[in-house]
Amino acid sequence: MPRIRASLLALTLAALTATSAFARDDRAAAFDKLFEQLDSNRLNPATPEGMQAEIARLRALVPPGDRRRELLYESTACFQPPEDTRAALAYAQRGLAASKAMGDAELEARFQICEASVQDMLGEVQTSLALYTRGIELARRSEHPALVGDGLVLRGNTYSYLGRHAESLMDFMAAQRLYDNSHQAERSEGNLQNIAVAYRRMGESDKAREYLDRSREIARRHEDWSSLAVIAVQMGFLYQDTGRADLALPQFEEAARIARQRLDPALVASTQLALSSAQLELGRYGQALSTVQSAKAGFTSVGDQSNTGMIAVTEARARAGLGQTAQALALYAEAEKVLQADQNDRYLEMMYPHRAALYERTGNAAAALGDYKRYLALREKRLAARAEQRTLMLRQQTDAAQRDFENQRLRTEKTMREQDVQALLKARRWQRIAIALGVALIAVLGLIVGRQIVRTRRLRVLAATDELTGVANRRRIELMGADAVAQSRADERPLCVITFDIDGFKAINDAHGHLVGDQVIARVAETAQHTLRQFDEIGRMGGEEFVVLLPDTAIDAARQVAERLRANVEALNFRDVAPELRVTISVGVTALSPRDAGLSDLLARADQALYQAKAAGRNCVRTT
Repeated sequence: MPRIRASLLALTLAALTATSAFARDDRAAAFDKLFEQLDSNRLNPATPEGMQAEIARLRALVPPGDRRRELLYESTACFQPPEDTRAALAYAQRGLAASKAMGDAELEARFQICEASVQDMLGEVQTSLALYTRGIELARRSEHPALVGDGLVLRGNTYSYLGRHAESLMDFMAAQRLYDNSHQAERSEGNLQNIAVAYRRMGESDKAREYLDRSREIARRHEDWSSLAVIAVQMGFLYQDTGRADLALPQFEEAARIARQRLDPALVASTQLALSSAQLELGRYGQALSTVQSAKAGFTSVGDQSNTGMIAVTEARARAGLGQTAQALALYAEAEKVLQADQNDRYLEMMYPHRAALYERTGNAAAALGDYKRYLALREKRLAARAEQRTLMLRQQTDAAQRDFENQRLRTEKTMREQDVQALLKARRWQRIAIALGVALIAVLGLIVGRQIVRTRRLRVLAATDELTGVANRRRIELMGADAVAQSRADERPLCVITFDIDGFKAINDAHGHLVGDQVIARVAETAQHTLRQFDEIGRMGGEEFVVLLPDTAIDAARQVAERLRANVEALNFRDVAPELRVTISVGVTALSPRDAGLSDLLARADQALYQAKAAGRNCVRTT
């Protein structure tokens, strides 16, 4: 009997051990499945409460004593919006230390990238950039392409904040390739927003709108409220960039509504900050002050200090508009200190003209002049950096194409060597493969040459563009005009020319300064571009004078275009730079006639019509 009882006990213990092992394996499998869904964004709850519930479920699935899965859970929790940012930083650093002790490069990369994101929230921008770069290298070492992409996206967002848009776009594009190659569809779709923002900040509005439209369609399909709010904000900024704060306002209001109903306090605060900027542009200073103070409270509640400088600038502008000069100047000083520490030239450039205008109103001409000089220096630096960034982007694209070509060449050579061995046995097969490889190599060379030609053409376009307005410069518009005259006569189709200039522009410069004068010229040119048809061409002849080519257009239709252009310029609002400023243009219109020797005759008649418009009291259209 004792032996039988001992045998039964041993069998029972063995059964319990086996059952426990099976249960632990099931739990580990369930953990791995949920972690993969959350990590890849295939499971992306629509609300913060839903995400917190999934994180809690992941914690409950950690097998007892499984330290690696416990750290995977902690790395996932690390990226959730924190209630206490300092506590979140300590949490990330503890996880990083534990990962280093285990010698696990993937875990170390996750916590390193998390620490970088928390440092970013604390306003330590330069520190966060260095940590992101280290996290990306660790992710590469762990051979985890999607994690590398995540680090690139977060670093790209920081580059974008600092105005280093070409670098941010290259990070986003590199992440997109990694996501696509590793079949991370959800990550790839989410990254479209980042690419759109980078294009918008580089002034590529059409590309930005294309990516935002694609991203909005995907977000609606998935009911991704966070993305829908972000996209609405970026659409608002697109309108605001073109001086249409009235169209931007509804976009910001929609983003704020979504955030209040469905998102966490940090995103609510972000949408409110964007909304306050449109309210300022529309002169609603009381509303803007209330909105930015709500945003400030929201960021403070989660310990997010990454927007401290921009909040101070926005509140200062609102208080200046309300006549609270001393408070506004104190806030501008606070913003300047924060933005200089962050090396954020983009926001400093936005701030200085507003503070200069406030100094002028208080009679402090020396301080105003200092701010205008700082603004001009930053503007010149930005324009030079933009050109450099575009060149850098083209160079990077060219280098990437050359690397692809070189890799293709090496792969082709390797294949050909292998085929040489086979050719000893199968000469006929070798000949067919050699021909196919030759054709493929020619195709690759043709593709590379074609791409290089396209890039060269782009550089030529940049060389033919007026720096201040972005339209064609005098040399370019004269070349296009000569071509248009020749084409019109060859096709026996009409051609009209519009010349216009800004009325009383010297008086504007004298009264408001050259800085305002430059902004007037730039905004008039931008309005003209939006007014003209797709096939029309506009160029700046110099100073405040512009020429418009209207191919395949009769004189009556040309006059309608000119009148629409005149009315749109008259409707421009310059309240942000000079509240009392109103800008008009005088316009001359003429059509190509058989007696014209060339473009110069056509332009001379258009100028005569322009002089008639001036003589008739300005702000009108005349034809000859």
